[in-house]
Amino acid sequence: MMPRLILLSFLCSILLNGCSQPREIFKSRYDPQYKVLDRGQLDVIVKSSACALFVQDAVSDAKKSAEFHLRSIVGNQNHRKEFQEVRRFYDDDKICVEISATALPPF
Repeated sequence: MMPRLILLSFLCSILLNGCSQPREIFKSRYDPQYKVLDRGQLDVIVKSSACALFVQDAVSDAKKSAEFHLRSIVGNQNHRKEFQEVRRFYDDDKICVEISATALPPF
């Protein structure tokens, strides 16, 4: 009885895990590389991209990534940010968005 129970639980775990889709398909992907145009002080432009299943998630994630990289360059200087979508493209089954973040002087 015990060997059958072990064998049955082993087969069930194979069936449950083997038939499910990997979680990576549903995750957003950030491009760790980004482009910077730094002319000094607040004259900085950063381009970053992210991919997701839905456009709004890709845009949001790309903005967060660009804002993070912009903040790492500008530091604690008082500034405002302006975002602009550069392009959209497909990577396998995901929609990818490239965003440009510009640091501007405060109002």
